[in-house]
Amino acid sequence: MKHLSKIVGMTLGALALAGALTSCSKKQATAASSASEQKVVRINFQTGSLCGAPVHVAWKLGLFDEELAKIGQKAEYVQVVEGGATLAEMIASGKVDAGYGLYATQLQAIENGLPISFTSGIHIGCTKYYVRADSDIQSVADLRGKTIGVPGLADSAVMNLKRKLMDVGIGVTAENNEVEFIAYASADLAIALNNGAVDVIGAHDPVATKGELAYGFRKILDTGIDEKFVKEYCCQQFVTHKLLRENPEGAAAITRALQKAAAYVEAEPRAAAQLQIENDLVAGDLDFNAALLEEINYQPSRSLGKKTFDAAARQLQTAGILKASTDIEKLIEQGYIELFGVPDGYIYDSATKTYKEINGSRA
Repeated sequence: MKHLSKIVGMTLGALALAGALTSCSKKQATAASSASEQKVVRINFQTGSLCGAPVHVAWKLGLFDEELAKIGQKAEYVQVVEGGATLAEMIASGKVDAGYGLYATQLQAIENGLPISFTSGIHIGCTKYYVRADSDIQSVADLRGKTIGVPGLADSAVMNLKRKLMDVGIGVTAENNEVEFIAYASADLAIALNNGAVDVIGAHDPVATKGELAYGFRKILDTGIDEKFVKEYCCQQFVTHKLLRENPEGAAAITRALQKAAAYVEAEPRAAAQLQIENDLVAGDLDFNAALLEEINYQPSRSLGKKTFDAAARQLQTAGILKASTDIEKLIEQGYIELFGVPDGYIYDSATKTYKEINGSRA
């Protein structure tokens, strides 16, 4: 009997141990499964882009990681390489979930089905227009019949200038086009102007200012100070519709992180420039880069970003750049959204190294 009791006890003990091991194995499998299923947000970045400082800061200071970690997610970074697939192509092929760029460059693509919505304005003013020092062109009003070199025919340098030309009565529609735009690689714009291949160039910093300093060009329009553009955001945060459907919390987290990074650049332009150089994200002289970042307004705003999108979309439809058949109200409603948990913007306090939320519309 004692022998039987001993056998039963050993059997029960073995079963208990087996159960414990099975339970442990299931927990480990669950943990492994959870880790493999952790949501990832893929964010675009570019090297050589000085005004891309907020993305670089949010990445290297861990702001993307911090905001996503709060909701159990993580970030991955996808590089957009000049000469390779465009940002729009990477979005369309599902390789990018969120990021930052020139909103006006994507307006026609959005109209044609590019599945993104903008969520916040990030900075104002990085596009400038120049003529040679000996040119008789004094302002935008003198551009009728002129040729204009730009980084691309759908680039925001084109969209912004067409809006300004409309204001001064110069035709930019298909029926009445009184200027000619010619696309060049960004690095070749200053050479094209200096050689007389074009009458004017529109360029983004740092290319714009470098050309001005190298060749003594004269500036006729600066979106950072012009009365039409001084409160308009040229570069804005976007998220894909897929991310919005499947992971709205991730979309909000990325937007908050980039808003914070922009506020940091606004308060600490030299530190941001140094971060870019030290991480081989942007080349150049620290003093020069810092001065340009300080010149650009990096105070983020969702409300003013939407106001920019609204004004541009309406005027570009009038110009015939966006189709007359497009429901402009629907385009604006779907193209610019407000995410739950995202403030209008942030201010960075250098003394306390803290971020203060800005709430309420600044439109």
